[in-house]
Amino acid sequence: MASLEEVSAYTLDEADRERLFALQRVCSVCWTTKDGWPVGVTHRYIWARGRVWVTTSAQRHRVKALRQRPMSCVIISGDGTELGPDRTLTLKTTCTVHEDRATREWFYETFARALHPGNTAAQQGLAAMLDTPRRVVLELEPVKVISYDGAKLNAAIAQEGVDETPDTVR
Repeated sequence: MASLEEVSAYTLDEADRERLFALQRVCSVCWTTKDGWPVGVTHRYIWARGRVWVTTSAQRHRVKALRQRPMSCVIISGDGTELGPDRTLTLKTTCTVHEDRATREWFYETFARALHPGNTAAQQGLAAMLDTPRRVVLELEPVKVISYDGAKLNAAIAQEGVDETPDTVR
């Protein structure tokens, strides 16, 4: 019988993970402050080279924090996509802050194409707008993936029913 106490078996298949990366453009990037508080902010992102990539200005507090403490987290929800909100990814990540011209140019072009597919003028405009002196690119490399597929849980519930006994330990 399916249990609402233990849902770790209901993970996204690799194909659905890649589909979520392709469909969603918004993620939450999380890090810790110098006094240990977890903090997060929403970013537009791209998934490329097996990593999450975002951009921000170097003067943001998160950049200093991620340089000092690169252990981080990225959360991506299917909310707003055809996959729906019951499909999520949480990635434990390590962050590398890039300031080099080659990475920035690659990111601006790739990011602009992802956000404005088929619209060359919008792509060029976005890439130009991003190209500022203090801009950095954050590369968030997954070291662990935690995923959830609510459709699998719903299918198990429909097939087997639900065991909501509080003392159920699996």
